[in-house]
Amino acid sequence: MSIPVDAPEAKQPQLKALCQQQLAELAATTEGVRVAIVASSDGFPLASLNLEAQESRRITAMGAALSALSLRIVQELALSGLEGTVIESAQGLVLCRQIPNGITPMVLLVVTGEEANYGYAQWAVKHAAKRLSESLNALGDRPASNL
Repeated sequence: MSIPVDAPEAKQPQLKALCQQQLAELAATTEGVRVAIVASSDGFPLASLNLEAQESRRITAMGAALSALSLRIVQELALSGLEGTVIESAQGLVLCRQIPNGITPMVLLVVTGEEANYGYAQWAVKHAAKRLSESLNALGDRPASNL
């Protein structure tokens, strides 16, 4: 079952709540998370942490563009199955992860500070995307009347 991001109102609150909950859990268990966003792959924000609405729209568009560019590079190099992208800076990391699910293509974008442990941050973002994917797949399997 595939539900677009602009799905009927019955699914929107559940979808956004699941995304927001996962971002809160990620921030609570991962040191140094400054910003976290779940966006549709075409750049529309579904949930965000530590961002104003205007800034959220701008950052989600960039996150979706980063994801699309990463996917294109992987395809061009004949690599299979993009899972994520990492940008390292002197002040932290930008981690972008695909969220495969049966509802709509999504991206998880997380920005950490320099205090974040690189390996743990990557692991935490990978597992947050996996948990969110599983939750979204379960949500997509439910009839709208059960939401």
